[in-house]
Formats: sequence, structure tokens, C-alpha cells
Amino acid sequence: MRFIAWHMALAGWLLFSSFALGYGQNGLAFTALLAVVIGTIGFASPGLRGLRYVNTVLAVVLAVTAFTITDMEWPARINSLVVALAVFALSVIPGRSSGIELAEDKPGT
Repeated sequence: MRFIAWHMALAGWLLFSSFALGYGQNGLAFTALLAVVIGTIGFASPGLRGLRYVNTVLAVVLAVTAFTITDMEWPARINSLVVALAVFALSVIPGRSSGIELAEDKPGT
């Protein structure tokens, strides 16, 4: 459940900050769309193995757009980069719901 909660918190923050920080029209629309997609995939990925890697791609896209969209102010760019880094870390590092068992989780070892 923490995996879903972290994704929802990051997606909610990205959606809120796209309206509150200095995003331009293009940056606002694209960042709000990415926030909804990241939250949706974060919600669905514990049930489907490998779906969390889609958020890896979305995090890279978010980081690239922080540099390429020209009508974004610097606080918005930094916010997008920090959220992209957090989403990337959540999607790459396996959690409890990923189905990967560690040696310390197995009984008798």
C-alpha cells in the first residue's frame, strides 16, 4: 500500500504544482497529463508485474520536458526534476508488491 500511496502523493503534488508554480500553458497541460498517468499507473502496477517500468519511462519524459519546454520558470523546472527523480526511484527499486523475494524473506534461511 505504501507503493500506491507514494505514487498518489507524487502525482497529486505534480498535479497541484502544475497549477501553483510558474508553468506556462504547454508545461501546465503536459505536466498535468503526466501527473494523471503516473498516478494511474502507480495505482495499477502492484497488480500487474512490470507495469511499474512504464513509470520509469514517464519519469524520463518528465525530466526531459523540464528542460525542453521553454515557457516554464525555474521553480517549475526544479519541481519537475525532483518529482521525476522520485518517480524514477520508485519505479526502479523493487518494493514489497513487486513479487521479488529477498533471501531474508524466505523461511529457513
